[in-house]
Amino acid sequence: MKQSSVILLVENDKDYIYLLEQAFRRADIRNPLKIARYGNEAILYLRGVGIYQDRRNYPLPKLILLDMTNPDGSSMAVLGWIREQLQFSNVPILILAGPGQDKDVQHAFDRGANAYLIRREKLSELTSVVQSLELLEERPAEKPDIRELATGS
Repeated sequence: MKQSSVILLVENDKDYIYLLEQAFRRADIRNPLKIARYGNEAILYLRGVGIYQDRRNYPLPKLILLDMTNPDGSSMAVLGWIREQLQFSNVPILILAGPGQDKDVQHAFDRGANAYLIRREKLSELTSVVQSLELLEERPAEKPDIRELATGS
């Protein structure tokens, strides 16, 4: 990915956010990582409402990582909202899913997710998975089918 391409992470667990930030550093992925803790915050960010209207500080993302285990239960609603917005139709959405969430992952694919990452708690494993995100830069602008890209299998 180009260094200036922003990644929007929708995740509320601050420990996991820290772990992901460390994995990005280790994988030498220098894309700015913007954080939205909950689904409604992600939508405000993407719509450019309030503080997010400053696109110099809150640019539109080139990739969205969306946590499936968000406690407010908004993950599917956010995914559906994003896919209803024409301007985000080509933005890849990767779901962060825990083991055993196969039904949720399939539902996310049905709603427009492109791939999923199994939540890894070990930094070395997460770094290996995160490194695969660099492959997205090799894809043309069309909507990629990257289900196998970052599954960690």
